Amino acid sequence: MSMLAPEPMLEVNLFVLEPDLELVTATLAGMEVLHLDDVTPEGLSASSEWSDLANRYRTLTQRLSETLSALDWKPVQGTKPNQDLHPTRDWRDIEARLTALETKIGPWAKRLEETKQELEKVKQAELQVRLLLPLDVPVEELRRLQHQALTVGTMPAENVPRVAEALFQIPFFLITLQSRKGRALVLAGTSIENAAILDRALKSAFFEPITLPSEAQGRPAEALEALKRKAQEVQDRLHDLERERERLATELSPELNRLWSQAAADGRLAEAMRRFPKYSQVFLISGWVPARELEAVKQAVEKAAAHPIATEVLKPDPNRQRVPILVRSPRWLQPFEELVGTFDLPSYNELDPTPIVAVSFLIMYGMMFGDLGHGLLLVLTGLWLRRRWWNPGIVVTAAGMSGILFGLLYGDAFGRQIMRALWVQPLEGIWNILLISVAGGIVLLNIGFVLNMANAWRARDWPRFLLDRNGLVGIALYWALLGGGLGAAFGTLPKRAMLLIAVLCAVLWLREPLIHLVWRRPAAPVGEALLTGFWELFETLTEYVSNSLSFVRLGAFAIAHQSLSELVVAYSAGPWGWLVLPVGTIVVVGFEGVIVGIQALRLEYYEFFGRFFQGGGQPFMPLSLQMGGRHATVGVRA
Repeated sequence: MSMLAPEPMLEVNLFVLEPDLELVTATLAGMEVLHLDDVTPEGLSASSEWSDLANRYRTLTQRLSETLSALDWKPVQGTKPNQDLHPTRDWRDIEARLTALETKIGPWAKRLEETKQELEKVKQAELQVRLLLPLDVPVEELRRLQHQALTVGTMPAENVPRVAEALFQIPFFLITLQSRKGRALVLAGTSIENAAILDRALKSAFFEPITLPSEAQGRPAEALEALKRKAQEVQDRLHDLERERERLATELSPELNRLWSQAAADGRLAEAMRRFPKYSQVFLISGWVPARELEAVKQAVEKAAAHPIATEVLKPDPNRQRVPILVRSPRWLQPFEELVGTFDLPSYNELDPTPIVAVSFLIMYGMMFGDLGHGLLLVLTGLWLRRRWWNPGIVVTAAGMSGILFGLLYGDAFGRQIMRALWVQPLEGIWNILLISVAGGIVLLNIGFVLNMANAWRARDWPRFLLDRNGLVGIALYWALLGGGLGAAFGTLPKRAMLLIAVLCAVLWLREPLIHLVWRRPAAPVGEALLTGFWELFETLTEYVSNSLSFVRLGAFAIAHQSLSELVVAYSAGPWGWLVLPVGTIVVVGFEGVIVGIQALRLEYYEFFGRFFQGGGQPFMPLSLQMGGRHATVGVRA
């Protein structure tokens, strides 16, 4: 049970004098063994000093991140600062060094921004002048005419006649210079006194005037060439600035990263100390520590502090407290923790089902997806995913290996039977594989019964252990019904078996009154309890049957997978076989591979977890100097 059971936790309260608070907190953060608990006993209050300091470090961290970003770098996360931390005074040195570095970077950053704006302005001018190419008139002359009720721009082509009709009362001209993709380039003008009327008519027709850039000189074609040359000059200056960025990054990023790491760590310490309540000069550090780490924590904080520290250690009470859960899984099992975590996190009193889920998920997946060739393709896909997303890649690779194993047992590869089946051939032994599927489901459901009783034992919840429908009475009723069903099928159902089933049903029906009578727990009125118990008993009986038969899908999908694979092979014999075979294989592996995974998870979540899993656990997240603690990733260049 050691792999299934979460790490035993202890509640630890440390009473620390103010002069020792920083060193003790930094020591605990460096050890990464204390999950802080927000408690404020009566008579104690939080300190606003640390809130102000946490905000100051948050600002410094943001400035450092922005400075690194300007150099096209990201902060290096997951590394501890290489110096002692003193949040109350470190900020002055960090701020001074950051200001000096910003002074070095500032002029370059200003030139870079100005150059980018200049390039954008030239590019915009190019776009505007390009629209004027149909006009063989110097841009400077158009610019002078623009102040004399003359304008150039574009509008939807269908609106040009409408504008002409709307201006019939005033002298005007409206010349279409070019029409392209539903928009017309027009030159419009009128007298100065009628300029406002022209302007209103054009705006109502969705006219977009072309800004005549000051940089443009000469005829449009000449101005466009000149602007292109200028854009290239500005682009060259940008390249020079990029080379300067690389030089500055090489020179300054190590120190910026060091300062960021220190500021982030100091900030986390300040944020933690902000949560500590105090009375006079005494601060309370309260949290959860793994039992095996307790003595190391005591020795470390006593060594760090210059004054005595009072320590209070309490055993957890999961019925009253929300105790964080820490399960130390081997590395190969960690990817499968996400399959459980997607459903919920086990509570402190529950066993972690991850090892059982890992094995049962892979068996169910392989049984439904058994094929040597398809499994190999899935393995290759998983190895590719592993380079980008570690956990999903591992799960997919393991699922593919399970498919290869069952492919050997079925004797199939790419929809063809290449050898004699070592176990069973789905299409040739349909009833066998369906019965085996149900038998496997019965085994998994009974593991769920056992886990539920183990969880109840750990929680000292005796009514749940004995009288729950997934407890001792429940598993007895399940096997009595199973035996009775087999007996009825073979025509031999002894009266004693029927009597046992009736007694167990009665116990489940009267569960609430029995719990009230034996353990003195509150219960509903007798009539309501009996009615509720009857419907719960009915639900339990139907649930036992439906849960067991749900596993028929294992065999059904194995049969469907082989049928689809053989169908692809059959159609690949035609003239389009060179296309049908690869496309069909990709569809089978991709589409059915996902469906099979969903079905396996459904059986885990709804049939298996429904026996024992309550969830609602809180992850163990220790105070740490690093972002994300021991599992943080190392930053890389953007």
